[in-house]
Amino acid sequence: MISSFQSEHLPPFKNDQCGTFISEFTQDYVILSAEIERRLSRINVHKSLGPDGLPNWFLRDFASLISDPLAGISNASLREGYLPPIWKAAEVVLVPKVSPPTSIQNDLRPISLLPTLVKVFESFVGRWLLSFLKSKLDHNQFGNRKGRSTTHMIISVLHTWMSCLDSGGYARTVFVDFRKALDLVNHNILYDKLKKYGIPDFLLQWFGFYLSNRQQSLC
Repeated sequence: MISSFQSEHLPPFKNDQCGTFISEFTQDYVILSAEIERRLSRINVHKSLGPDGLPNWFLRDFASLISDPLAGISNASLREGYLPPIWKAAEVVLVPKVSPPTSIQNDLRPISLLPTLVKVFESFVGRWLLSFLKSKLDHNQFGNRKGRSTTHMIISVLHTWMSCLDSGGYARTVFVDFRKALDLVNHNILYDKLKKYGIPDFLLQWFGFYLSNRQQSLC
């Protein structure tokens, strides 16, 4: 079964808002074949392959031979604001949370398997994106940030509480759990924020294509 990623709770992504931008592609955003080779040589060969069917052992063992054409494809993708359709596809595997599962909605965890190549490519784009957003992220944002974890969050919260109590004050805490927070991100709002934060036009165009018309199939 093949379907799009669009949630029934969210409006469709307006990919027509991306437009056609004047290219700003510079040497600062060129992906070198040596960098791709280095990252491919370090991938975990035991992880599942994605919908492209390329096994990780092949990508690792032949990294030196395929890094040049992959660099060309990646740089062309950035310049043109286009991704191969297979790089926007995912195979979804349902992993039981409990045994035996009794509820499809609550007892199964969907795991999306993406092509390893696009994950390597995304790591470069993610590094550039972080360079633009790092100064705009809240200091107390611990999730999904390199070098930070729940342990750092707990230490920070405890320090705030204890400092308040030691100074004669009191502490009140509200815990909020956002249901499927990452799955329910409005891509239109996300795109507008990227534009507001000064992301280069060619990257905006690339993100627009990346977010639109994504497909998934259930294994």
